[in-house]
Amino acid sequence: MGNSKSQIYNITLNILGVSNPIENANSTNSRAILLNNYYSLARDYVLKDFDWNFASTFKELALVDEVQQNEKCPYAYTYKYPNDCICARDVFEKGCYKLTEFSISSTSSGEKVILCNSKNAVLRYTRRVEKEIFFTPEFSMALAHYLASLTSNVITGSIQKGEIAYQKYTKILKHAKVLNASETVENLYDESTYLEARN
Repeated sequence: MGNSKSQIYNITLNILGVSNPIENANSTNSRAILLNNYYSLARDYVLKDFDWNFASTFKELALVDEVQQNEKCPYAYTYKYPNDCICARDVFEKGCYKLTEFSISSTSSGEKVILCNSKNAVLRYTRRVEKEIFFTPEFSMALAHYLASLTSNVITGSIQKGEIAYQKYTKILKHAKVLNASETVENLYDESTYLEARN
């Protein structure tokens, strides 16, 4: 079970050496207001910064109805970018595990899209997880340290504390990769195909 937002805020404050807790994340406390200003962006940043298992999902992509043809574009299909997608990780053909090359772009109207050569494309991506109850302990710790790195100067007047918090954030990510790997079957994809798609 994940931590609540107020618990994450108090861990952030403890990292910065502040002992007075916040009782409610939505209170008018100046520290709570400051952390709220950063929270959504920080959460999405940490989600994007690593391929977290708990936030990974699959979706059959929907073709964009109207696409302006561009002779310079090497891709045959244009798909809608899922609204809850924080980071696109892999694209493959529906019904098989063969990865395909893809690119992120936008339409003339500014809509974010996914380009590839798969006719029935499926996307594996990191989704936006907003409910703290679904956060893993390592994600909550990473988020608290990243929040601390962003807010240290305002809360404590110390840039150094923020730098230390960010260093610990990167260490937590390294440990999270080990934990993630213990719950992942690495050979799901054919290695040669995977490497080919990544190059």
